[in-house]
Amino acid sequence: MRKRFLQITVAIFMFVLLVGCSTNNTKNASDKVSSSKVLKNTIKVSADDAIKVYQKKYPKTDITSLELEKSFRGPVYKVEGIDELREYQVTINAKNKNIIQNSEEELDEEDQNETTRKNESLDLDKLISVKKAASIAENAAKGDSIEFNLEKDLGTTYWEVKVKNGSQEKEVKIDAQSGKVLKVESD
Repeated sequence: MRKRFLQITVAIFMFVLLVGCSTNNTKNASDKVSSSKVLKNTIKVSADDAIKVYQKKYPKTDITSLELEKSFRGPVYKVEGIDELREYQVTINAKNKNIIQNSEEELDEEDQNETTRKNESLDLDKLISVKKAASIAENAAKGDSIEFNLEKDLGTTYWEVKVKNGSQEKEVKIDAQSGKVLKVESD
């Protein structure tokens, strides 16, 4: 009797384990699809519109970074900027332009100057769209784009797009004005 009870317990455990694994695989596949869908198909607000929302809130500042990412609220833009004394951040709903959160913080004394502001501010003229950056990055890295950052390095404003293909992730840097691929590197 005891041996039979042990066999039934092991069988139930194996069944639960198999059902749990198959449910987890289904969830991971749907996460991949929804991640790609969120950033390419469900955003209704362009990067240019997010920049305008930020600039309306903080008109006398320069933008230093823009990020599009998935959050528990759905897709959001995080826009950061500075002036001579403070740094600012605004989180914007990428579906309806609503400001979710905004903050201000005083800059460190060494960062409080015109040179820092000039060196860190992005060139926002003639930006390629998020969808165009996604297309370029996905072609270059053969996967689905999952995260976008607009940054500046050595005077060049560029999109840094994280692309995922299975378990592999790559970062693709794209000139934000010309669309030229600057670099593809594995994460």
